[in-house]
Amino acid sequence: MRAALLVSVVLALAAGAAAAEPTFTRAVVVGRTGPTAPWTDAPTEARRGDGAELAVVLVGRDRGRPVVAADPALGPLVLGGRAVAAKARVPLDEVAVRWSIIEPRGFRTTPAANGATSRFYSNVSTERGDFGRWLGYDRIEYVAVEVQPWQTGAAAARIPAAIISAEPDAIAVPGVGTTRYQVEVRLATGDVLASPGVDATDAFGVRPSVHRVSVRTGDDFLGWLSAYLLVPEVFGSAGGGKNHQTERFTGADCADVMVGARRRGGARVAYTNVAGLPKLARPVAAAVVLDDDGRPARAITGVAPGDLIRIDYGGALTGHTPRSWDHVAALWEDKSDPAGPHRGAADGQLDGFDLVIHMGHPRLVIEPLSEQSPATVDVLRWK
Repeated sequence: MRAALLVSVVLALAAGAAAAEPTFTRAVVVGRTGPTAPWTDAPTEARRGDGAELAVVLVGRDRGRPVVAADPALGPLVLGGRAVAAKARVPLDEVAVRWSIIEPRGFRTTPAANGATSRFYSNVSTERGDFGRWLGYDRIEYVAVEVQPWQTGAAAARIPAAIISAEPDAIAVPGVGTTRYQVEVRLATGDVLASPGVDATDAFGVRPSVHRVSVRTGDDFLGWLSAYLLVPEVFGSAGGGKNHQTERFTGADCADVMVGARRRGGARVAYTNVAGLPKLARPVAAAVVLDDDGRPARAITGVAPGDLIRIDYGGALTGHTPRSWDHVAALWEDKSDPAGPHRGAADGQLDGFDLVIHMGHPRLVIEPLSEQSPATVDVLRWK
């Protein structure tokens, strides 16, 4: 009889083990760049119109073996650079999901810990007496903004990879730029799992573990430059290798964002300042003075979208920095005087009516070149 009881106990334990539910410990945001692309926890870098999407998966263990809970409708799944085998996947139960964006504040709201005095983020001094002196990495401030409240069902666990900002007028090109996402999942037990969010930061800014979505207009230089829209200005952006703030899309200054976009397009170029750009680009137009309205002292011809426009400020900003060149922009679109013969259309000449893209305060902006006048400018083209 004792033997029969022992057998019953063993069978009951075995049945319980077989029926044990997986235990999940992490919620992970995955994305795909288009309908035929795999789902991955790597950054979602897509072109506008590709149909990029995000979804949530749960990572845990089932009787000691790794397991991933995912919507069966999700195609190939890659986590940490490795494909998730079919035998390691289980269906994602109906859970409650909330989505938020993790957004950098455009301007700091607290004093800079490194002593920077500008409202925008800066790793170096902007004071005339010691302009450019290294201060240490500024602390970029982040805020979580809910974009989808708690919902249940398969639809709640999968959303478009949209470029969103809660800051007024921050979107320069609809659907283009960089936004980071956090997902929270409430399990049937009542426990909540969250992917990394506002607290996942280091010296360079938000960590790569916070899922980044970067949508660009195309694969050329201007296309990749557009992916940096919404990335905050960090004067004196820095970092080694993959940790350079521009490489991580956590911050950039006027020259670094240009070089970063060029690097994203496949060029092997090193980060430099505005004065160093002639080593990477050839001259198109020599220095010309623009008056208060952006009219050049002589015609500037032969320019094309994507050309670099270096700027040495005049007027009240003369001597703005101790450097020979203060700033750099890129020609975004050739425009002309709406009242002129071309009625605002392209005229093949650089002047104040042309649209340029450049790192402003507190992020990349697209605006007429006249907004940077009076100034002396020259024009370079990537080699």
